[in-house]
Amino acid sequence: MQTTTSSRPRIVPNAYVLLSNWRYIEYSILRMVAGWGRCAGDWEDKLTVCYHTWLQAQIIDRFRKRLEMFPGGRPDAPVNAVFERVCNAVLLAPSWPDAMAGLHDVLTPLLIRAYIDYIAASHPVHDRPTHELLRDTMDLHRRQRQWYDDFRRRHPHSIDKVYLKRIEGELIALSGRLDGIVESGSSHAAACGLATDFRMPITPGRVKNWDKAPNVIPLVECDWNNSIEARRLFFMIGYCWEMGVAEQQLRWIYSAEFMPFEFIYAESRHMWDESRHGNSGYHRLKDFGLDFEHFGYSSYGVKGEGHLPPMTPKEVYENFYGVTQIAETGYFATKRYCFEDFATHGDDASAEMMQYDIIDETSHVEYGRQWLEEMGRRAGVVEDYRERGAADRVMAQRKSDERVAMMRRILAGYNPPASEMTPAHGGECVNPGSVPAAEELRNQKTQQHYQWLLAELRGQHPLKSASDAPVRPNLPM
Repeated sequence: MQTTTSSRPRIVPNAYVLLSNWRYIEYSILRMVAGWGRCAGDWEDKLTVCYHTWLQAQIIDRFRKRLEMFPGGRPDAPVNAVFERVCNAVLLAPSWPDAMAGLHDVLTPLLIRAYIDYIAASHPVHDRPTHELLRDTMDLHRRQRQWYDDFRRRHPHSIDKVYLKRIEGELIALSGRLDGIVESGSSHAAACGLATDFRMPITPGRVKNWDKAPNVIPLVECDWNNSIEARRLFFMIGYCWEMGVAEQQLRWIYSAEFMPFEFIYAESRHMWDESRHGNSGYHRLKDFGLDFEHFGYSSYGVKGEGHLPPMTPKEVYENFYGVTQIAETGYFATKRYCFEDFATHGDDASAEMMQYDIIDETSHVEYGRQWLEEMGRRAGVVEDYRERGAADRVMAQRKSDERVAMMRRILAGYNPPASEMTPAHGGECVNPGSVPAAEELRNQKTQQHYQWLLAELRGQHPLKSASDAPVRPNLPM
C-alpha cells in the first residue's frame, strides 16, 4: 500500500489525517492494555495496567478534542484498515510478556518517532496546539516505558520471533513508519481486536502467596456488629481485594466497544479508582507489617483454566449495574459509619482511607446514573434500573442477615443440611460465595489466625475505648 500526499492545497491540513490515524493507534493501545492487563501477577503490575489504561483514555480524549477543532472535524472519523491489521498483529501475542514487548518495543517507539518528526517538520507557532498535545502524549508514554523497563528487569524475556515477524509484515504496507499521510480509503478499520478471536484468561494473574492464608472474612462477618476491631480489619482486607473489581473492569472496558468513547473514558477512571482502593487497603495492611501470606488475595468472577471471549453487551450491562447500583450504592451507609467509628476511636489513617473511598464511590454511582439507561438501550435491556436496584439492595441485606445468622449457628454447633447452605449475594468488598462448610468455619487454625490478625492490629495501634464503639447492623451484602 502506498502512502499518499496531495499536491493541491487543503482546507483541512494533513495534520488532521495524521491525528485521526494516531488517535486510532492510541485507542488500540488502550484496548491492548485492557485486554492483556488481567494477566499481570505482581501487585505493582496490576496497579500499572489499570493506571496505563486511564492514561491512555486521557491521551485519546485530548486527541479527540484536537480533532474536533478542525473544520468538520470528527473525533471518530474512519481510518484505513491497514492500521487495524498492524494493531491486531500486536494484540495477538502468544503471551503477556510478548504483548508488552510488542507494544513497548515495537509499536510505541514508532509512534513516538512519528510525533518527534511531526514536531520537527511543522510550524511551532501555527500548530502549537498539536505540538503541545504530542509533547504531553510523549511524556505519558515515557512514564509507561519506565514501568516496562522495570517489568523487563523483573521478568526477562525475548520477544517471540514469529510474533515479531508478523508485526513487521503488517508494517511493510506503511513502509515501517506511522507518519505517512494514509487516507481512510474505502476499507475502514474496525476497533483493534474486534474482528479477531482474542480471548482473556479466565483467572487473572496471581500475586505471590495469594493462597497461603486462610479466609477469615466469614469470621469477621460474624463479629461485625459488636466489634469495631473486626470492622477495621474487614475494610483493610476488603479494600485490598477491590483490585479484583478493577481486574473485572478491564474486561468490561475491552468489551464495551458498543458504547461511546465517553463511557470508556469514565469507566477507565472508575477502574483506576478501584485499583487505587486496592492499593489503599494493601498499604494499610503493610503499615502493620502484613502481606499476602497473612490475608490472601481473592479475585472476582469466573475462575478456572482456559480463556474467556469478550463479554456481550448484556453481560457488560449486568456487571456495571451490579457494581454501581448494588455494591457501591449499598455500601454507602456502612462506609460512613465506619469512617465515623475509626475517626472517633483514634485510627485517623483508616478513617482517611474510608473518606477518600467515599469521595470516589460518589462519582462512581453518578457514572451509573449517566450511563445505565443508554447502555441498557444499546444492550437490549428494558427495565427501570433504579427500581430494580432498590429491590436488589433489600434482598442483598436480607441474604446477608440470613448468612450471618447461619454462620453463627454453625459456630455454636449446628450442622445444617445441604438444602440450607444457600449462596450469598456477593458485594464489592468481599469475595462472594456460599455459607462455608461447618468444618471450614470451625477450623481451629483459621480461628487462631483471625485472632492473631486482630491482635497484630490491636498491639500496634489500639483503638481508643474500642468496647464502647456502637453496635452496627450486619454488612449490607
